[in-house]
Amino acid sequence: MKNIFLPLLFLIYSFPIFGESAPAKFNVKEKSLISSIKFPQTKGDISIIINCSGVILKNNKIKFFNCYKNQPGDEVYIQEIYKAHKKARFQPAVFNNKKEDAFVQFRIKFEKKNDNELISIINNIGYEENVIAYGLNHIGAQRLVGKEIWQKLCPKYNRYTIITKTHINNLGQASNSSISSSKGIPVNKKCINSIVDTLNSSIYIPAFVNGNYVPSTYVEVFGN
Repeated sequence: MKNIFLPLLFLIYSFPIFGESAPAKFNVKEKSLISSIKFPQTKGDISIIINCSGVILKNNKIKFFNCYKNQPGDEVYIQEIYKAHKKARFQPAVFNNKKEDAFVQFRIKFEKKNDNELISIINNIGYEENVIAYGLNHIGAQRLVGKEIWQKLCPKYNRYTIITKTHINNLGQASNSSISSSKGIPVNKKCINSIVDTLNSSIYIPAFVNGNYVPSTYVEVFGN
């Protein structure tokens, strides 16, 4: 099943942050995603942002990796990202002193000006409310990975997209999960309820700014 912003999280109660905890990151010393991506051959000045998501694993690799086309021409940048991601390495999330698999949403920016090329990673989904509060480069909230009951109750083959929002406080506790919008085929109440239950009961690493955990709105898209 090809998912959009694929969420694979364990359905358990939310707990506050205890012990040492830290979000998954991209700034490893060797084989970083940035150093592995080649800038495509283009003419003129450009500024392109590609939205991506995936699960950063405890073994420093990434799986369920997807990037998404926003406008014509994005394909050449996405191709270079896909070429690089398998050999890239990452810094896994830590929760309560243990490395954990974490679902991450991020953006990759390609900039070219006067023949100077720059590739950078923005470690958040770009939700306007959070950007206004914490700036462009804050680390967005991340969910830890496990079993997903919603996947058994929602359509496996029919196309649908459900956009959700959840408030995550600075302790990683979730509340007020809701369905923001949906597209594609209508889904039944059991599917909707299982998605909301998953969001409200998952473990999160809160958004991270200047060494501090902060509350934020967590946006995730469920679908296939």
